[in-house]
Amino acid sequence: MAFSLHRLGQVVRTPLLLLPLAITTLSGCSALSASQQPEAAVADTAITGSDSETVKTTPDTPAYRPIPANTLYSLLVAEMAGQRQRFDISLYNYMDQARSTRDPSIAERATRIAQYVGSHLHAQEAADIWLQEDPLNPAAHQAAAQIYMEQGKFSEALTHLEALQELAGISQYDYLAANAGHLPRPQQEELAGLLATISDQQPDSFSIWYARAIMAQHLGDYEESLHFINQSLRLNPDYLSAGLQKGRLLSVMKRYDDAIDWLDDLIDDHPDHKGSLVLRARVLLEKRDMEGALEAFRQLHKDFSDDGAILLSLALLEEELGQREDAREHFYQLLATESHVNEAHFYLGRLCEEDGEYDEAIQHYSLVDSGRELLPSQMKAAALIHEHRSLEAAREYLAELREHYPQYASTLTRVEVELLTSSDMNQEAMTLINMSLLDNPQDIDLLYTRAMLAERMDNLAMLETDLREVIRLRPNHAEALNALGYTLADRTDRWSEALPLIERALELSPENPAVIDSLGWIYFRMGDVKRARPLLEKAFGMMKDHEIAAHLGELLWITGEREQALQVWSEGLEQRPDSHIIDETLQRLNIDTADLPALQAAE
Repeated sequence: MAFSLHRLGQVVRTPLLLLPLAITTLSGCSALSASQQPEAAVADTAITGSDSETVKTTPDTPAYRPIPANTLYSLLVAEMAGQRQRFDISLYNYMDQARSTRDPSIAERATRIAQYVGSHLHAQEAADIWLQEDPLNPAAHQAAAQIYMEQGKFSEALTHLEALQELAGISQYDYLAANAGHLPRPQQEELAGLLATISDQQPDSFSIWYARAIMAQHLGDYEESLHFINQSLRLNPDYLSAGLQKGRLLSVMKRYDDAIDWLDDLIDDHPDHKGSLVLRARVLLEKRDMEGALEAFRQLHKDFSDDGAILLSLALLEEELGQREDAREHFYQLLATESHVNEAHFYLGRLCEEDGEYDEAIQHYSLVDSGRELLPSQMKAAALIHEHRSLEAAREYLAELREHYPQYASTLTRVEVELLTSSDMNQEAMTLINMSLLDNPQDIDLLYTRAMLAERMDNLAMLETDLREVIRLRPNHAEALNALGYTLADRTDRWSEALPLIERALELSPENPAVIDSLGWIYFRMGDVKRARPLLEKAFGMMKDHEIAAHLGELLWITGEREQALQVWSEGLEQRPDSHIIDETLQRLNIDTADLPALQAAE
């Protein structure tokens, strides 16, 4: 293509399809359109699943029209910026030209780029231009629907999906419903009602019935959902997405045998469909038919040997069933094929740790470098280094991790603090937290950790200051509210301050036995044994914690129920033999530890 970028005062003629499509990850046309009536075609690639289709404009022949040189220059700059991963520059230029030319092809390209970089405002503006200038283009309506869904505007998205179906015969109502799971219930109910209205208008649309099934499942009405799926399958027995969803739904309803029978029929009709086979294996897991699930996953691995997800599931199942050597072999196979590497290292680390192969365990844990296993693995590695090498080696390891993963610096610092306090190096732990807080003075987790350490060091002033700062930064921090309230109740006589803190913590965490214990303990400290007892008993029934045992045992002791008190303390010591709080309670009440049933049994 011969042209000069300096001939800005002239008009350049160039075919539509010759402008470079540098941003290869995006779809759409980058040049000016010759007409505002594009020819639509259905792409053969899926946007949302096996039954959803992506629409794009595909001119049959190159179209020509005069392009102002300044527009061409701006678009070339945009394309070259995209090629260099400078999508900000690319988007700026495309948006500028979409606004000035109002050309639908430029607006389409701007829409795609904005969607790719996650700029919802620009995507919305560009899509609006595209639709205004080309209102009969199904691809424009599809893009608009997706943009509205990303913004949580599902009613608006539904309008464009209706247009998409009318213009191109493509139904994506199921995609809309599937993405509505996070909506508040009133919005889900509204969307379900809108889909019901469309269903009344299109009673033979299997897609609408399936979308209604998904919405009913979101709303927890499983029987209605099953009814809608059956309606969809009656209209289209080969609707595989609905068939799979029926299997999932029956499993959610705990009708496992029905689910397996249904999936067996589905597999008979689609014997090579991997999704059906995998779902059947997972239903067997849900049913806790472990041997059946193992056999199913082994067959899946045999049939789809290059599928790493199947192999990982098989290895995890083998580990759970105690077939450790088979599990190891399959985890190593994942490493060899570079599939699910982090998961494989994590579980190999666990197997090695359980077998006492600590160096190998540390090696595997340390090689996990991303994903949800990253922090658990690295914390396990640090703990093993501390236990089997030295505290200093563990601290050096954690320092290196903080440099490599600055986003996890706070968590890794708290891990190091735990290692130091477990070695009775409280002052070193305090120094470490103080240094970390210099860089992040409002780090809630560090402030809370320092407060807990301050309590161990009998620095109640620092504990109160830090916990009040945590509560100021996050008023609904139940743990901080409870910790401050409990400390004031236990270590001071400031009960009028403590009680509302604990009551608020209980509102936020009503089933937390530690908070229930705190409320019972403050009532006990205030002399209200009648209100304290059911709370302490409930907390101890929920969790046999040594601290709760200390509190309940003391209440029972002073109410004359001495044998019950001794039994409760004994149970607490079984959970924590070195419990300082039970020891302190026994000493304060002048009770001989030899009287405890647990110690008598041990002797």
